[in-house]
Amino acid sequence: MMVTILYILVLTFFILLAAMVIVPVFFGAPWHPLSDENIHRIIRFADLQPGETFYDLGSGDGRVLIAASSNQCLRGVGVEIDPIKVWLSRCFIIAAKLTNKIRIHRGNIFNFDVSEADVIYLYLTHQALDRLFPEILDRMKPSARIICYRFCIRNLEPTKVNKDKNLFWYQVSKGRTVNEYS
Repeated sequence: MMVTILYILVLTFFILLAAMVIVPVFFGAPWHPLSDENIHRIIRFADLQPGETFYDLGSGDGRVLIAASSNQCLRGVGVEIDPIKVWLSRCFIIAAKLTNKIRIHRGNIFNFDVSEADVIYLYLTHQALDRLFPEILDRMKPSARIICYRFCIRNLEPTKVNKDKNLFWYQVSKGRTVNEYS
C-alpha cells in the first residue's frame, strides 16, 4: 500500500515536471527560471520606487514579482499563459503573504492591458519581443519604463544598459510623441 502511494506521488511529480517543460512548447515561450542573484540584480537595475506598479509579462513562477513587491512598497501584476505556472506562482505568492500586493492573471501578453504599469519587466525571446513591439507602446503610460533581461528590443535604443550588457532600460517617453500637439 505504501509503495503504491509513493509510486503515485513520484509519477505525479514527474508528470508535473514534464508538463512545465512541454506545455510551453505549445504556447511558444520557453521557461528559464532565474537565480536569486539575477532576480536581485534586475530589481536593483529597475530602480523601483514606492507606489509604482510593476508588471511582469510572462511572469513564470512569479519570483521576480515577489522579490519586487516584498522589498518595495509597490503593487505587482503578472500575466502568464501556462496554467501550471499560474498555479505555482499563486502558491508562492500565498506562501510569501503578498496576496494583497500581487495579482497573477492567466492570459496572453500580446493583448494584456498594461495601461496602469509604471514599470514593465520582460524576459522574452527576440521573436516574442518583435510580436509585442511597437504595438504595446500605444497602450502604455507615457512615463512608463521597460526593463528587459537578456534580449534587447529591436529598433529601440535603450536609455541604460548594465555593465554585463544583459539588462536593458527603455524609457517610453524618450523620443515618443505624447499627444498630437507636439
